[in-house]
Amino acid sequence: MSRKNEILNCYRENGICLYEYPMINGLKQYIQIRGADRTAPLMLFIHGGPGGSMAGLCHVMQTEWEKHFTVVNWDQRNTCKTLLANKDKAAEIAETGSISDYVSDIDAVIKYLHTVYEFEKIIITGFSWGSIIGAEYVKLRSENVSCYIGIGQLVNYIDGLKYSCNWIKELAKDVPSDISKTDALMKRIESGFEFNSDTMKALRAFSVLGSKYIAKDSKAFPIKALLCSPFLSFREKLSMLNSDFRNFKGTYKTLMTYDFRHDLKFDVPVLFVSGDEDFICPNQLFMQCFENIEAPVKKNAVIQKASHTCFYDQPDNFVRAITDFIRN
Repeated sequence: MSRKNEILNCYRENGICLYEYPMINGLKQYIQIRGADRTAPLMLFIHGGPGGSMAGLCHVMQTEWEKHFTVVNWDQRNTCKTLLANKDKAAEIAETGSISDYVSDIDAVIKYLHTVYEFEKIIITGFSWGSIIGAEYVKLRSENVSCYIGIGQLVNYIDGLKYSCNWIKELAKDVPSDISKTDALMKRIESGFEFNSDTMKALRAFSVLGSKYIAKDSKAFPIKALLCSPFLSFREKLSMLNSDFRNFKGTYKTLMTYDFRHDLKFDVPVLFVSGDEDFICPNQLFMQCFENIEAPVKKNAVIQKASHTCFYDQPDNFVRAITDFIRN
């Protein structure tokens, strides 16, 4: 068996490796189901970005998860495999992206999963941007959910940027040129923040500074693994490397106007996990509202020496945090 097939079909007998394009609200949307044991709890991972599909890197970032859970990766509207399967509709889809659009999509994804898998309730895991629609889905559809896990829970995009800009400035106080770059982003934020090519350039510069001063223990993005991924075609790899922000016009409006603090009531147990070096969705901002969260059980776990992708930086500690929570 080739190395590609070994990865694509690594789970046999009691496991599952399934890759399909069911119709989700009129669109072919890519769904990937992988796990070593079909009897393990079912987890729907809602990726970040927008546009940050995890399906092509599951063998790098989610291997340990798949030993404890049956993990479902889903490429959201206008993302990677789903984007290319509906390329002629991309401009139309770009205008969508409200909370209700995504809640409806998640409903349809779960309905599809019931056709291929036996389960009563599902674990919803939202990462970064995905923690917005993940959290809101759980609040609205708790009857379908056993628990919610928010990874790098996004509180408010603008407030998070402001917090981290000040964090960087404090650490870069002896480097005037870096303080100047941070001040330029702060000025852009305060003058009216819009997603365009200049803003994306400023955000990339912000990420470089955040990695330099805050996320010193983060692992470099596995670009080689992405380029060699057996899950992605050449066009899909290009799509991931050159994601077009214009494909998420409506989604960015949702991102910009969202505030997690407006509704803090959950009817299921909730776990929030983040890295202590996360400057994208700083846990310090999240902790300001943690005490006000209402839930049957709630916990906040901070992974040391980990950045925004805490599950990649410290995989053992991350898996321990989520398995202990679910077990208890």
